[in-house]
Amino acid sequence: MGEFENNSQQNNDGGAPLEENTPVSRWSFVKYGAAAGLGALALAGAQPAHARTTRPAEEAEAPEPTDVATGVATGVATEEAEDLEPADDASGEAEDLKPTDEASDEAEAPDAELLESDREVLDVYINEGYLKMVDDSLVYFRGFGDRPTEKNDANPSLTIKPKVFLKDDTWVDSRVYPVGAPEPPRGTPTPLGPDPHNPGQYYVRRAHWGSFMPERVIVAETGSKIKLRVHNRLAKEHEFAIHKAGDDGADVSTGKIAPGKYGMLELKAPDPGVYIYSDPGNQPVERTLGLYGALVVMDPSDAWCISLDAAEFERQWVWLCHAVDPVWANIEAKGGTVDPARQKAVPRYFTLNGRSGYESMGMTRNEELNRASDEETTISGYPRQFDAREFAEGSAIGSLRGGQLVRIVNCGIVYHQMHFHGNHLWTVRCNNEDWGRTEGHVDESGYVCIQQWEDVIKVRGMEIKEAIIPIKRPPDAVDPVWDNRKTDWAYPMHCHSESSQTAAGGMYPGGLTSHWIIKAPLEGATS
Repeated sequence: MGEFENNSQQNNDGGAPLEENTPVSRWSFVKYGAAAGLGALALAGAQPAHARTTRPAEEAEAPEPTDVATGVATGVATEEAEDLEPADDASGEAEDLKPTDEASDEAEAPDAELLESDREVLDVYINEGYLKMVDDSLVYFRGFGDRPTEKNDANPSLTIKPKVFLKDDTWVDSRVYPVGAPEPPRGTPTPLGPDPHNPGQYYVRRAHWGSFMPERVIVAETGSKIKLRVHNRLAKEHEFAIHKAGDDGADVSTGKIAPGKYGMLELKAPDPGVYIYSDPGNQPVERTLGLYGALVVMDPSDAWCISLDAAEFERQWVWLCHAVDPVWANIEAKGGTVDPARQKAVPRYFTLNGRSGYESMGMTRNEELNRASDEETTISGYPRQFDAREFAEGSAIGSLRGGQLVRIVNCGIVYHQMHFHGNHLWTVRCNNEDWGRTEGHVDESGYVCIQQWEDVIKVRGMEIKEAIIPIKRPPDAVDPVWDNRKTDWAYPMHCHSESSQTAAGGMYPGGLTSHWIIKAPLEGATS
């Protein structure tokens, strides 16, 4: 499966075409604890307080990048990282999953020696462990984590908690961007006030609400310097690369990092947009096993626009799509190496921000998980007048005509077709290229590249689409129904790709699905 020629390679079940890459998700809510088969598995949700990255004890000076101008780093570090021994042969079974007190103590203990200068370098750890899927199965994962953890840790650190690199070249822990902006209640921005000219609709605030970022997202402000120190804690070579973030769209990378070593990556934040990061080794296997994420670059002088003077939004939502192949995972967990050309990928779970099915929709018995899903994934807002011709000042001072930005980032290999009910979306960008309103073109796959209304947004593997969802009154909502709304209206979003619909028996048990919500009139709106 290494390369899927012309997007035509079918999975073994005869499903939808697979893209060049494959996804796997980190159970953001790995908090679920250890194995389903081990009993005592209380669903624990994501940790609200993100553990700050600690400095490795007595670590040697980091190697300098070979070319600061391009951000290309030295590759394999020459110094041994303290206490970073490669994992034993990766044959750990689910039965071995026991909480590691040392790891949990490290995550919770404050680092009294953390110096201000340490906030200029972000430490990232390549870890491994087992994560619980939507059907309670345990699947082996690798991931870029915030702290070192062992393979048998019940809560392995396999994702970077949201971080923001500021213009002063330091970073901070923050789920919300802009840092310090008001947090929308449960993710939903509240309006400026009723729209007197349109009953049941509202003026929405302009340049006010912050946006929640999911795990695996690093935000960087334009002009900032991104410095990463990546520690390889596994038994094989690994790499951290940010794709298309260098000069002329080149990848920037640590280069190969030997087991027990660390590598440095330093670059100036690229132009505003979204850039996938991953381990490009044995393409696309390492990314499928969980070594992926996204860098979102924002211009702080225009923090509610996709880029300077581009489409403005009320708040933004970052959707990281991924697919999980337990067979590939099992081969690697036992110390083998997947040959993607001979062992075709058959994804079983499809994730959105690390969650599948009813977990992605925030419909579980775990309130902490539900809340995080609502804040990070469930698009919601109060209905408003929307004008696709002008994403700017609304009918009242301080209000906005625009909707909300959805950044769909396909970190996997399956060609997704994201279908929204209730509203069409106005697609404005692809792979950080602004689409015009006139003079469109047809790409090599026959896709029309021009700003347009779409109810199905096609996203190939390693592709990024950005669209504005209006949050407007649905066109089929007749006056008697609209005028008598008492509750929120929820509309599904689901993938039309056959593989994500039929995996694990169909009916989306492991499928890529979510919903979005038009809030009820304020007196009847739910939190």
